[in-house]
Amino acid sequence: MNTSGTVRLTVKSALARVSLNKPEAKNSLSIDEMAAVGAAVQQAVEVGARCILISGEGGAFCAGRDLKGTDPERDDTYDILAHKINPVLEVVRRCPVPTIAAVAGPALGFGFGLALACDITVVADNAMLGSPFRKIGLVMDSGGHYYLRERLGRHRAAELIFTGRMLTGREAAAMGLVNRSVGAADLDDVATALAMSIANGPTKAFAASKEILDASATYAEVAEREAVKQAEAMRGVDGKEGLAAFIARRPPVFIGR
Repeated sequence: MNTSGTVRLTVKSALARVSLNKPEAKNSLSIDEMAAVGAAVQQAVEVGARCILISGEGGAFCAGRDLKGTDPERDDTYDILAHKINPVLEVVRRCPVPTIAAVAGPALGFGFGLALACDITVVADNAMLGSPFRKIGLVMDSGGHYYLRERLGRHRAAELIFTGRMLTGREAAAMGLVNRSVGAADLDDVATALAMSIANGPTKAFAASKEILDASATYAEVAEREAVKQAEAMRGVDGKEGLAAFIARRPPVFIGR
């Protein structure tokens, strides 16, 4: 299954892989290629994937937007970001099934936003993450301000943005920006094993948790949402299977419903 030459979608069992394949440019993407990422994620959901793993080929995740041919005088930068790039990242953020980014090499600009838009981000120890925009006189985009502020605090976000300092994967994990870092040689195996484990889980329950986690709500509102979603899960196929397996003291077999 292929969405484009640069963005490749493969689905095996319940696991979908979205691979960025433009290694000669460290997987920096054109606007159309970014759109293909969103299309691949949507297609993966439509064909029944229960977890989506996003990675890059050639030792790089994504070095951002391919700026060849960019014309600051004529390009409508607001339109490009607001109506083309941001909607792609929103597709990933709002994906109803769990998403995992496996990050090797650089994750910059759009690549930074894409890696952190996923539910779980696993990085190689020597990956490079951050904002290069200071060096070219521009403003960090692709949601970068949001992720740095929410995960690291405003003070650390400001320092990283103003200095343009890159974080290694190991540093990003230690600071809590990403979930974990692993040796570069182990990245694919670790990320795949995690994705397979999640793909075999109760997908509808995970979707409910994603909704709850993403909601801006008070404790009381969160507890109310939990009650509603738990009642739905109890009546679902996987909920019934999980309870039956627990009572019978056997491993559950979830089908994602």
